[in-house]
Amino acid sequence: MLKSMISSIVAKKMQKKLINATISEENIKDVLKEIRISLLDADVNISVVKTLVKNIKESAIGYTVSPDEKVDDALLLIIKDELVKILGKDVSKMDYKKNPLKIMMVGLQGSGKTTTCGKLAYFLKNKEKKKPLLVALDVYRPAAIQQLKTVSENAKSDFFEKGNIQPSKTAKESLDFASKNKNDVIILDTAGRLQTNKELMDELVEIKKTFKPDEIIFVVDGMAGQDIINVATEFDKVLKLTGIIVTKLDSDARAGAALSLTALINAPIKFTGIGEKVNEFDIFYPDRTADRILGFGDMITLAEKAAETIDEASAKKSIQKMLSGKMDLEDLMKQMEQLKSMGSMSSVLSMVPGANKISEDKISLAEEQLVVWKTLLSSMTIEERRNPSLIRRNPNRRIRIIKGSGRKPDDLNKLLSKWEKSSKQMGEMGKMMKKGNNPLTSGFKF
Repeated sequence: MLKSMISSIVAKKMQKKLINATISEENIKDVLKEIRISLLDADVNISVVKTLVKNIKESAIGYTVSPDEKVDDALLLIIKDELVKILGKDVSKMDYKKNPLKIMMVGLQGSGKTTTCGKLAYFLKNKEKKKPLLVALDVYRPAAIQQLKTVSENAKSDFFEKGNIQPSKTAKESLDFASKNKNDVIILDTAGRLQTNKELMDELVEIKKTFKPDEIIFVVDGMAGQDIINVATEFDKVLKLTGIIVTKLDSDARAGAALSLTALINAPIKFTGIGEKVNEFDIFYPDRTADRILGFGDMITLAEKAAETIDEASAKKSIQKMLSGKMDLEDLMKQMEQLKSMGSMSSVLSMVPGANKISEDKISLAEEQLVVWKTLLSSMTIEERRNPSLIRRNPNRRIRIIKGSGRKPDDLNKLLSKWEKSSKQMGEMGKMMKKGNNPLTSGFKF
């Protein structure tokens, strides 16, 4: 995710007292300068940066801060409003009432287009109750057709291919197949190139003419640089794009160039992909993305992901065990698996307000620690995970676990110590809550 540190810049620079509680150009001059540098470092297009900074300046100068309002909070809300405008303002959805809904996916090689076709099919099948058909049109890249077939199996969607015949003919035949097979969504995985050329564009124009798509979606890698803007502009000029999907939008992607596209070619970002799993794909919400950029978090998306991946009854049972001080290592293992199913730690933390202050190094160390713990836990028997005291009492069990996991004795000691400390703390917290005391306001120390 784009990490601009804008909230830190504002908090640091806006501590001066305002004359008459009104923001002046002098007040925000240094802030705007640092925001500009931060956005350019994140690879946001320079013309987009100029527009954004200009709009923030115009909205902020003359703004009167009320007595119960902090000046940095006021400025951050102004920045958020302008960011949302740049990112697309409203959520852009497809017309799911069309039957069939015809989608043509385009983009360069390496953008994650084929994988994204599968993710989109999975999303439409599970969220919109559709019956998608994935159509293989890339007859040039070795094993491209087989790759899409594998992707369709993972997405549990129907698949159609006609080998190496002309792609526009395959696209046309897919319409008849979809009608007979009762597919209400058709997704074309078109060929890509390392760069745009006349042959590619001519082929795509022919497919468009034959297939008459409702949506022409440009798939862009979140880590792409400024050159992707020229590529997207060329695709839009020839095909008239209706939307964009940004892939690999994780914490390592600066994503500035990709997020600049909607302001430059007037095609909205409709979806984003994070990670490799088929379910790591979601609708693009401009306001939620702006919140994450500013460090406000995104608790709505986090709650939605938790609801999708965590069984409610199991979660309640787990919390009850934790608060009674009876949490065992089997519970810990299940919780780690549930956390992993929600995405990487960095992507989850990006949705937690204030977590942007945690350094990437600390997050990486925590992720490495979880991998170590998972390896150790996997080397234990179910009996040992449910009754960890067996490990403490029996040196032979410890030796077997250490050898089986390939870890050091100190790694196992740290895991057991952390678990014991956490279990004890949660038990004490549970006792306080039973007595009607709030641990957060009663001096409880974690």
